[in-house]
Amino acid sequence: MKSFFTKIFFFCLTVTWSLGLFAHGTIIFPNVEHGDGYIDVKIYDSKESFLDEELAIESVRKRVQKGEVVVPLSKIHEGKIAVVAYHDEDSDGKLKTGLFWRPKEGFAFSNNYQPKGPPSFEKAAIILVHGEPVVIELNY
Repeated sequence: MKSFFTKIFFFCLTVTWSLGLFAHGTIIFPNVEHGDGYIDVKIYDSKESFLDEELAIESVRKRVQKGEVVVPLSKIHEGKIAVVAYHDEDSDGKLKTGLFWRPKEGFAFSNNYQPKGPPSFEKAAIILVHGEPVVIELNY
């Protein structure tokens, strides 16, 4: 009987922990190629602030591991936002670019938007729903 109550306790603990993890805004990057560096994430809530890092409503820098990386948000929980992220592979705090400013490190926009010119807030914008994680694929 003790084993049954132990299993129920751990089940309830796991469910509670899972709900807590996704209770706020959460971004999941499922395809991180390697464990070097960090994921830098910037959240914008308007076209006027879009891509101006000083005007991001939330900035998160998280150490990565190969595979899936979960980035919890603490300041924004719902609403219209655009996410800009990159895999800072060499940990220098800058996105490496090449010819015509093409990124050399993994990068992504919300809505899995891949711009063919200057990025647009409207094309990257999504509706963040409280408690529902957002999955974004990095482009390497």
